[in-house]
Amino acid sequence: MNYLLHSLVVILTAAEMTTAGRVKVKCKEEQVTAKAGEDDIIQCRFYSGGKAGSVAFVWKRADTKGIVYNYTTSQSGLGEQDPSYRDRAEVFDSEIPEGNVSLRLRNVTLSDSGIYRLYVASRSQNSEAQVFLSIRALGTQPVIHSPADDLGLLVLVCESSGWYPAPSVTWENGLGENLTRYSHTDQTNCTGGSVCVKSTLELEKWPTGNYTCTMWDKQLDEGLSSTFVLIHRVPLGTVIGATGASVCAFVLIVAVCWSWW
Repeated sequence: MNYLLHSLVVILTAAEMTTAGRVKVKCKEEQVTAKAGEDDIIQCRFYSGGKAGSVAFVWKRADTKGIVYNYTTSQSGLGEQDPSYRDRAEVFDSEIPEGNVSLRLRNVTLSDSGIYRLYVASRSQNSEAQVFLSIRALGTQPVIHSPADDLGLLVLVCESSGWYPAPSVTWENGLGENLTRYSHTDQTNCTGGSVCVKSTLELEKWPTGNYTCTMWDKQLDEGLSSTFVLIHRVPLGTVIGATGASVCAFVLIVAVCWSWW
């Protein structure tokens, strides 16, 4: 790392640290949650008792040692950078003299999760801060199907992929009754560190109606649902049996009436 920034003092234990005098870096949150595929901003400011003036600062990943964004006025903007953040990481150039050293990340992915450290130097003073960025991912639209089994029993299977972390899964019928206790859910690893989810609902009796499977991320307060419409069909043997009984009854009535004549 740049020698000037490498000489900064002890690592921050919260989201803010004040160095000697009036110089400090303050970030809005200690932990930031973002959704995969969207843009996010880690909001931080540099205070020095007035305008920040000429500054040099580096955003760096604590876990990978990669440089996310390296800004120095002497280099007229961006310096050394990890290739995975090229064209995705940016700062607010026009607001830097006012102390805005926030970082914008575009199209975040699960691999962007981690601790981000900000090192700032201005004249003879310096400061640093760190923020944990947590990326969560909503999966694909759940698909419900009803596989046949050897016993002829009916089960409903709800599947979705691309979640992180694994969502909560609930089942309801068309009356709003919670059927989750009759289900079991399994998770397996998918591509890119995401999770595939499979939930199976088994009931002894299956009334005609709607059955809804919902997968939900509580922290994002978002989720996805799908509904399976169950329509019972009367077995062919039953239809034939009922028809046969009706015919027999008709024949019997005719025979009795004929005998009276």
